[in-house]
Amino acid sequence: KKVRGHANRGYQDGALQMSRANAASIAKTAVGHLASTARQSFASANDHILKGKQWLSTLDNRTSKDCRIRDRLKYTLDNKPIGHKVPYLQGPGKIHFCCRSTETYILKSSEELGIKVGEIKDSSRASMDGQVPADTTYQDWLSRQAFTRQAEIVGETRARLIRDGGMSPDEFYNDRGEWLT
Repeated sequence: KKVRGHANRGYQDGALQMSRANAASIAKTAVGHLASTARQSFASANDHILKGKQWLSTLDNRTSKDCRIRDRLKYTLDNKPIGHKVPYLQGPGKIHFCCRSTETYILKSSEELGIKVGEIKDSSRASMDGQVPADTTYQDWLSRQAFTRQAEIVGETRARLIRDGGMSPDEFYNDRGEWLT
């Protein structure tokens, strides 16, 4: 039973299932790391049209503290913060085990590239509840969630502070992006 697991628990508690789960986690982490490395190679090859990059974290209740604070923050192509002090660390897809964050690159403006282009339409990004405007940060998204979801993500006390205390979710971090306890 230790190896296979208990039938009444659907064999989810045995060593075999833990090995499968660990293998899946390792595979997810490896794929994220490889994708991040490929993005870096792409950026190096196209640095003449890129002026920076922006971190994108998944908008759901499983996003890590490290990724929540970095959502939509901008960095130079050599990983220096733009307009903030939160360090890039290893980057999205590499910052922790099973990281689901990614990054997008910021193109130089059409003027910087010498191209005349008409207006570009607004875009959107995905959240666990459907599409939201592209400029929505994790902090904005979290502030608009129901109390129960906020409590699930940041804990009941912090959720109350967001709701009743007038605090924003980014106030739970210091200026270096570290979660305050």
